[in-house]
Amino acid sequence: MDKDWIERIEQHSDSLSKTESVLLGFVNRNPEQASVLSQKEFASLAGVSKPVVINLFRKLGYSSFRDFQDGIKQFFSTHIDSYSASRKMQNRVNSISDLISEAVKVDVRSLERLNETVPPEVLEGFAAQAVSSKRVWVVGEGTGSYPAHYLAQRLRRYRITGIELQQDRSHQMDELFPMDAEDMIILFQYSDKDSWMWPILELSQKRGAFSFVIAGTIRPRYVADSNLFVHVPRGELQFKNSMAVPMSFANMLLLSIEISRGALAEEDLRILEDSREAWENKRRG
Repeated sequence: MDKDWIERIEQHSDSLSKTESVLLGFVNRNPEQASVLSQKEFASLAGVSKPVVINLFRKLGYSSFRDFQDGIKQFFSTHIDSYSASRKMQNRVNSISDLISEAVKVDVRSLERLNETVPPEVLEGFAAQAVSSKRVWVVGEGTGSYPAHYLAQRLRRYRITGIELQQDRSHQMDELFPMDAEDMIILFQYSDKDSWMWPILELSQKRGAFSFVIAGTIRPRYVADSNLFVHVPRGELQFKNSMAVPMSFANMLLLSIEISRGALAEEDLRILEDSREAWENKRRG
């Protein structure tokens, strides 16, 4: 993923007017439209004048509106690709059987994209960090709570202390208060609003904990405010409620730990199975 978009924003954000900052926020929320509309259509949809659009892309260091759109496409490529595929798909779904077939294809395509967007070094780095961390805190808002719960629960199989934060935000800071530089925090962002993330990321930065954000959409701040960011889409927009891909990615994270630990992980799993069997025998007897 190209970070040039973030670097431009960080370098020139102080020079933007209030209207230009609002327009930049619109671009980050609607990259699929900002990357394909004409300059006139883009200005109209965003509710600004053409001079504001021109001022924005020039202040960000782009020589033309086309270069500006190319920069958007490069940074938000996976999200835009999903949007384009979704629009084509809508014309093909005419029945329940078509719906089932397309829904499966959507998840398969999204899983295949992970092969293009998630390099092996990301999983290797995650596994090393998770194994070396004293505690691994995991949280997900809304539908993100499903992969968060799964990951936190299964981390314990590898003798990693996985702690899932409650959904009750009023208690999250109490739960996170012991966090320190030896810990790791994983956030699954799959809700319409992301305001819940910032207090957690701010605390992790203050405490020196390693932060890992997994999100269904790409936002510059997700990359800038975390130690590690991965874009894992739920599927194309027509089937955006599918959590098959994020759940599969959570399982990939677990498998990366298993592979990195090799024989040690195999021994842990064997001991776990023996312990389960002994536990069940005592419970029955």
